[in-house]
Amino acid sequence: MKNGLMKKLLSFAAMVFFSVLMALPSHAADFPVSQLKKMSTFLSNFTEVGMSDFTAEEVLDPKNPAEMIHFGIRHHWLNTFQRTIKPSNDRQYEGEMIDGVYVKESLKRYFDYDLKELPSVVDPNDPQRYLYYSDGVRYYFQGGDGDPIYYAQVTKAVRLPDGNIQMTGYIYNAEEPSDITGSFTALARPHTWKGKATWAIISMKTRYR
Repeated sequence: MKNGLMKKLLSFAAMVFFSVLMALPSHAADFPVSQLKKMSTFLSNFTEVGMSDFTAEEVLDPKNPAEMIHFGIRHHWLNTFQRTIKPSNDRQYEGEMIDGVYVKESLKRYFDYDLKELPSVVDPNDPQRYLYYSDGVRYYFQGGDGDPIYYAQVTKAVRLPDGNIQMTGYIYNAEEPSDITGSFTALARPHTWKGKATWAIISMKTRYR
């Protein structure tokens, strides 16, 4: 009787354990479509400025700030032009200008990176020419459009054991969605910006067609 009772108790305990286990969220569970859409928008902020194969560590290298400043300015050029981009007020640097606070905002929002100073960026092919000139408060630069815009479409995302999110999908031409240029795997971590839950990019690797 004792053995029979013990077996029943163990069997019942096992059923309870597995029922609880199955009810727990899986680290590798797929995200809902609504989240995949938000992730697509998040990653498109990088692909639309020509960034589809990079690591945050490389971009945020203070000894080589060209890419981070390019992202910080170009992001606003494409998305908040009317609000943040103004005609240059410096005769020496004709073109456009943007307050440095907006560049810092972009890097904090998408990389969770605090830019302390505003470094100037020179043209690697012509050291006498600035791509982005900083006076310590704002940037002066030459704007321009015409390059194709590419977006990211996240088709699947999983939460890894370390809490980071792995996103996979493809990159396509914004003007011709059927023009798919490659597939990517991106890694990001949960991040809060201005009280809203979002992500900070860690890396994005693209395999081009």
